[in-house]
Amino acid sequence: MSYTIHAGIAPKDIYPATLRLGGTHPRGDHISFTNYYMELNGKPYFAICGEFHYSRYPEDCWETEIRKMKSSGINIVATYIFWNHHEEIEGVFEWQGNRNVRKFVELCAQNGIYVILRVGPFCHGEVRNGGLPDWLFGRSFDVRSNDEGYLHYVHRLFHEIGIQAAGQMFKDGGPVVGIQLENEFNAAAALWELTAKQGDEYLSGGLGGEAGSEHMRLLKQYAEEAGMVAPFYTSTGWGAAPFLEDEVLPLYGGYAYTPWSISEQNPDQNPTPEYVFVNYHNEAAETGEFNPPYPKTKYPFACCEMGGGMQTWYLSRFQVEPESVMAMSLMKIGGGCNFVGYYMFHGGTNPIGKTGYLNESTTPRITYDFQAPIGEFGQIRDSGHLLRPLHYFLHRFGERLAPMATVLPDGAETITPEDAHTLRYAVRTDGKVGFLFVNNYQDHVVMDTHEDVRFAILLADESIEFPRKSSLTVRKNASFIFPFNFALDGLNLRFATAQPVTRVESAEAATYFFSMPEGVDGEFLIDAHAAITGISADTGTVEKGAENEYTVLIPHDRPGMIRITQDGAREIRIYAMNAREAAMLWEMEDEGQQRIIFSEVPPVQTQDGIEFFSSGQSSFSFREYAGGPAAPARWTTAHAACSIAQHREEWFHSFDLELPAKEIRLGIHRIHDHKIALQLAPDLLEGVEEVLLSIDYTGNVGYAFAAGQLFHDHFYNGAPWEIGLSRFRDTLRSGEIILETTPLRKGVTTVAADAAMAVEKQFTGEATAVFHSITAIPVYRVALRK
Repeated sequence: MSYTIHAGIAPKDIYPATLRLGGTHPRGDHISFTNYYMELNGKPYFAICGEFHYSRYPEDCWETEIRKMKSSGINIVATYIFWNHHEEIEGVFEWQGNRNVRKFVELCAQNGIYVILRVGPFCHGEVRNGGLPDWLFGRSFDVRSNDEGYLHYVHRLFHEIGIQAAGQMFKDGGPVVGIQLENEFNAAAALWELTAKQGDEYLSGGLGGEAGSEHMRLLKQYAEEAGMVAPFYTSTGWGAAPFLEDEVLPLYGGYAYTPWSISEQNPDQNPTPEYVFVNYHNEAAETGEFNPPYPKTKYPFACCEMGGGMQTWYLSRFQVEPESVMAMSLMKIGGGCNFVGYYMFHGGTNPIGKTGYLNESTTPRITYDFQAPIGEFGQIRDSGHLLRPLHYFLHRFGERLAPMATVLPDGAETITPEDAHTLRYAVRTDGKVGFLFVNNYQDHVVMDTHEDVRFAILLADESIEFPRKSSLTVRKNASFIFPFNFALDGLNLRFATAQPVTRVESAEAATYFFSMPEGVDGEFLIDAHAAITGISADTGTVEKGAENEYTVLIPHDRPGMIRITQDGAREIRIYAMNAREAAMLWEMEDEGQQRIIFSEVPPVQTQDGIEFFSSGQSSFSFREYAGGPAAPARWTTAHAACSIAQHREEWFHSFDLELPAKEIRLGIHRIHDHKIALQLAPDLLEGVEEVLLSIDYTGNVGYAFAAGQLFHDHFYNGAPWEIGLSRFRDTLRSGEIILETTPLRKGVTTVAADAAMAVEKQFTGEATAVFHSITAIPVYRVALRK
């Protein structure tokens, strides 16, 4: 079937924003804003923001996890400063250990990542009272109000944060580029955990109208007085949240999974509108939660809460589909978003407070894994592997994309989330060049597969129809970006049925890496050019057309290198890979020069080289592209027992690593079907970075105890329960873990009408509480140096 879109538009009208925001770094870098995107040194800067809560993670692991985020393409880390994590007891502030926000920010700076501090005072984040300390209640003032008593404590909190963040602002040479004020003010509230009937009673959601604007104005004033002066301030944009016009950048988001919409009376979630294309800069368009009190074209549409996953709630037990995260990003970008932000990008573990648990009671007491792209114990998940090529694309080609306007096909506004049959697509373009966005994912809907798809993009001076020589099938849950009139180092790629990922340059060649969607052959049409002396491919076919254009077909089941030789210019190469290989691509930097590495085992950049984190594999291989600017590395390792062998495979240097395998034996004693005792060897963690328990069970809630202390938990959702043991070393000194699960019930519970002395509940139906299997997976850490 053919799909047509009229994209012959004039370039988008872009001008300096009226936002009174921006700032200059001592070394000269300058941040500013147009009405459409953020700028760094006068050029479009595509912000890729990932949420990671320092106080939910061990301090000695922060740098490794920050490096994982950077390797994943994140260039800004956002983090909440939870008030009750720092002042759980009135007047006693804690800023050490896992609460050392200053150290966390400094580590971000050392690893080349910007920071947004979300300073509250109310945060939510599924924390007790939304982060407000218990002692703040039962006073003569209202929380989240303009009452003098409440503002006194807020002013004191911001002063304390300012002391910790001193010298870390962008203007002072630090990495803090943004400050978020409050969260969902007058748009949402959190459970008031002091009340007797949890789940029904909420604390104040804030103020609306002029009183709400005055509150936000005071928060900004307090932040500035505390020294938190950043290039930009942000606040919640959705709902009825007040904002300070031209002083604060409103931020938006969206989630595929909305557990707050689930109740016992309504146990099923409806499909969300997040996966239907909209134009966020179209004044007349229906844009869901993006319904600002200002013209839509006045500010950039920017996001802070795109669902990188979602925490399971007691009444909502889902498994996040990795494709939902990738498609969410593609939809926002396709709709004109040039500032993406994931909540969460990295999971964590709730600390246990001095006065009790600090979680919100709808969620587990301990785990805050969030099914995020990087998990609670540093696991890089499938969603992270899907996102990384997209993030690299935004790094390398975001400057081209950012000024382009969104164009939707006729009838796009009639598509509903429940529509499983209509193919969803959009274009971002300046009227001559651009990118086609295709989405066939929708949460809570099984989408059709579309076969023999062809697109016609009608521009002012030409019509581009593709594919021409191959067949395009758009599978269910697929989402991807295809370029048209894409500049290739002076040549023109008319179209490609593959997604650009990144580019590396050397004196000899410019190499472009493209990812072919699953099951899709890569078709590349390269326009004729007088300098071209030849085009070849080491797999597939090359065909020269009547107008001296070249069509190259690369089969989807194996990679291919296209070589374009030119008279008087360097060679241009296109490496076309399938989606599985693209999920193994990692960008590293060596003294300012790029390295492209392919590895199933995640690597991170270090000051001395690279480190790999291998889950369960004591031997593995990786490849490094040999055509980049950096000289071939001869990697060595300080790990005495690790062997490394190097050999050349055409375009790549390949390396084989082997470590002694660590065998982990667990003593498993089944007390009951629903209760297990695990005996741990004293040397369990010796010689490995981590030991990850994978627990297959069926139940309602899983609990892990050591010496009578709850140290981890899990709301059953059908996926294995994972526990990384290294951060619980002190807790596990006894050498024993008790695992217990409560029954998962399917049936009806009634209260006995004739119970004389106490409530007697009677259950009729099926109840299951059983542990099936438990395995221990070693995680190896291997450091390589040149």
